[in-house]
Amino acid sequence: MTSTLQNNGLREKLSRFIYNELLPYEREHEIDSEQQIPIEHIDWVRKRSKDLGFYGINLPKELGGQDISLKTLCLLKEALTQSGAALWGHVLGEIGGPLRIGKMLKVFTPEQKEKYVMPVINAEAGCCFALSEPGAGSDAYAIQTTAIRDGDNYILNGKKHFISGSPYADWAIVMAKDISEKGNEGITAFIVDRKTESRPGFKLGNIQVPISGEHSTAELIFDHCQVPTSNILGEPGEGLRLGMSRINENRASWAATYLGVAQRLLNLSIDHAKKRNQFGHAISEFQAVQHMLADMATEIYAARCMLYDVIEKIDNGENVRAEASMVKVFASETSNRVADKAVQIFGGKGLMKGHPVEKMYRNVRMFRVLTGTSEIQRNTIAKQMLKR
Repeated sequence: MTSTLQNNGLREKLSRFIYNELLPYEREHEIDSEQQIPIEHIDWVRKRSKDLGFYGINLPKELGGQDISLKTLCLLKEALTQSGAALWGHVLGEIGGPLRIGKMLKVFTPEQKEKYVMPVINAEAGCCFALSEPGAGSDAYAIQTTAIRDGDNYILNGKKHFISGSPYADWAIVMAKDISEKGNEGITAFIVDRKTESRPGFKLGNIQVPISGEHSTAELIFDHCQVPTSNILGEPGEGLRLGMSRINENRASWAATYLGVAQRLLNLSIDHAKKRNQFGHAISEFQAVQHMLADMATEIYAARCMLYDVIEKIDNGENVRAEASMVKVFASETSNRVADKAVQIFGGKGLMKGHPVEKMYRNVRMFRVLTGTSEIQRNTIAKQMLKR
């Protein structure tokens, strides 16, 4: 009962912020998710969310968070994406904030925490996680970015791409092939600063704009980039294990994002069906439209039940690698089917460039690829089933 009351209170507080402050701010400054968003707006939402206790809410209380459960986090993410806010990903710290590092806090050294983690927690800096490369996506072992030991430093060379949050990042967690003197190769995680006039580091490459039109993804370039050995994150050669430690929670929490978008599409479709008249009747009276709405609601309900069942298991410490992949694939494909029906209900309006339904239709198509494709999820599910 206490947990339910806490969740309801947090959601109400978040809704007040979204509809009384965030959305009016976006309208005032004409913020469009398909245009490059100036950093001052990113800074505003980070700091305001920090003041309200949402930024880094997943963190331990000693670090300023509320140590919330994964279930509570997902409920908040659903509420954010249902709102349609362009800046939704910066409220909790999803894009370049504490959500990126919360699960890995235990592997940072005290010095690394002070220099890198605390500025992110305090909404004074951004970070990103860099694994994907032009030749290495789902096959993480195929990465070609190299790290060669040179005294008290490592020299990194290579390129990462499709790195979310990188345009706003002051530093990155970078996975590189660690080439030792003996010729053995392992994947090591490094903390790498962004290049400035006063220090070397990674350079930001091309901003990579997907079909959603967002400008929050880019390339990272490493050209004889010097990184001190003190910036190794965790143990040498254990980088991929570090990345895998957050994969189940990551897939589950992204499913909450997909469901938030799907629910918004359903809400808009219901509202439109009630108001749109054809042949002297609201189209909500037509059985064909009613069936589409019913199918949309049914699939969302099924996906939500699946999501929160898996989240409860994660919160209880159970191994849910297969189930997390099931949630990811089902929620992402559900959002695609819901979006398709929403376009059908809106008709020509839903096809117009810039219409909320048209924009979400493009957004949801990415969900079946991001954070591991549907095909990779099915591979994982099958392997886990056969192991059992």
